[in-house]
Amino acid sequence: MKRPTDPHPVIETLLDGADDDAARPSPRSPRRASAPSARRPRVGEGRHVSRRRRTSSKFVRRRIMVAAAAAVCVTMVAGISFVSATYFQVVGNLADNAVGRADGTGTEISGWDGAVNILIMGSDSRDGQTSADYGEAGGARSDVMMLLHVSADREDATLISIPRDTMLPTPECTTPAGDIVPAQEAAQINGALENGPFCSLDTIRAFTGLPIDHFIVVDFDGVIGITEAIGGVDVCVENDIADDYSGLYMTAGTHTLKGEAALAFLRTRHGFADGSDLGRIQAQQAFLASLARKVTSAGTLTNPGALYGLADSASKAMTVDEALAQPSSLVALAQTLSNVDLSRIVMLQLPVVPYWADPNRVEPLTEETDAIFATLRADLPLSFQDDEAPDAPAGVAPEPQPDDAPQPEDAAGAPSEPLTLSDDIVGRTAEDTTCAS
Repeated sequence: MKRPTDPHPVIETLLDGADDDAARPSPRSPRRASAPSARRPRVGEGRHVSRRRRTSSKFVRRRIMVAAAAAVCVTMVAGISFVSATYFQVVGNLADNAVGRADGTGTEISGWDGAVNILIMGSDSRDGQTSADYGEAGGARSDVMMLLHVSADREDATLISIPRDTMLPTPECTTPAGDIVPAQEAAQINGALENGPFCSLDTIRAFTGLPIDHFIVVDFDGVIGITEAIGGVDVCVENDIADDYSGLYMTAGTHTLKGEAALAFLRTRHGFADGSDLGRIQAQQAFLASLARKVTSAGTLTNPGALYGLADSASKAMTVDEALAQPSSLVALAQTLSNVDLSRIVMLQLPVVPYWADPNRVEPLTEETDAIFATLRADLPLSFQDDEAPDAPAGVAPEPQPDDAPQPEDAAGAPSEPLTLSDDIVGRTAEDTTCAS
């Protein structure tokens, strides 16, 4: 992929020194500024630059921009130095790690209009690891797989953890080298990454029916760098943990984890519940909820050093699709996620049951899974039964509905109202501080 050299228009305006009286670029997209979205259904209501003239010399122009950026770095005026340095560093990191389809096709991002769907994977690949020695493991598997859906009005987000042992049909796909991988009736989902991230993406897109075109893959070094950059993540565990497999040793209570300790917490299976991947997912959700609270806290957002370290560490250890690595995509993606309230970030585990042919594997629970993804395809919010409606008076919770109550659908068969998840669904919101067990 060609490494980007020209800055995003917002950054270019800052570096080019627009007059104080000139119009400032709006942080919101034109669509949102000019056409506010209609009111979304509430939980509980439904189912259960003006620029200076430039010299004609492109070389001189770039030298001036570099000089201006250097001057700003020295004076630290209005944080512009941090914005510009972070921008170029992060864009460069992502460009180096971007992956395209073998046939050259891909979906461009025009500004993240509409709902956003991204597949996020944690890879167990040891290739290029620099932080520590985690042993030998050939190939790459997705030890962590999550589907992120952000609603078109940017009011709700859903993060669905898909167990690594889930058996799913896989469509025919093409490896980065151009080799064709035949379709399979059932395969363990974490193994799809061995054929490249697009094979994982195509499998989840076919399974969910959602238009998922972009992915992020994070390796071990990424987890370590991110947690160190923000000073650690606070996690609470109900019981003592001593796991020789992951190297995690903790006493019951709250701990601040960063670096290798944070990675061990995310990797351990034997430290939680029954030692399966399902128990690990609950701990990962607790960690991610705490991470979200830490990143959105004033202490992180107002600390240029922490922000730069976070962005730099994450981008160095991430592999993304080529469209997601484009400069304009980064700015637009940040805007889509900036205003979602923690209470409306729903994290849940894909409902599963033991796989019929192997009790050590799992398969989706069809009815519940279909309802969840139908709701997301309709871009409607999910909530847990004990959640209060966001605008409801304190103590007033949505009226519970029987599990077998008929669900309203529109004429096309798609849901027309939000979905209240049953008590059997494992999950939490990002503001939930429940301890992992």
